[in-house]
Amino acid sequence: MSSDDRFKHESLQDQESIVSYLQALCDGFQSGALLFASDNQRLVLKPQGLVALEVEAKKKNNEIKLGIKIRWTEEPNGEELTMKPLVITSVDQDQ
Repeated sequence: MSSDDRFKHESLQDQESIVSYLQALCDGFQSGALLFASDNQRLVLKPQGLVALEVEAKKKNNEIKLGIKIRWTEEPNGEELTMKPLVITSVDQDQ
């Protein structure tokens, strides 16, 4: 992959579509390859080794933001990240 390979997409989606995209990400990590495509853009990524995960959730007034960043390198590097426990679960809407 050259240093300028990039994919970016932004749109409004319903919850069912979001679930489908998240499931496709899960499937891609399990199979070892992720394909991103939209209009004339296309990018294939192949996750390997340890993967850094960053999750950020914010609620400010009526605006909600959920950010998920996942990164890895194609070659092993000396990045010093520690494995920390993380809990993400669904809850009843009444809670």
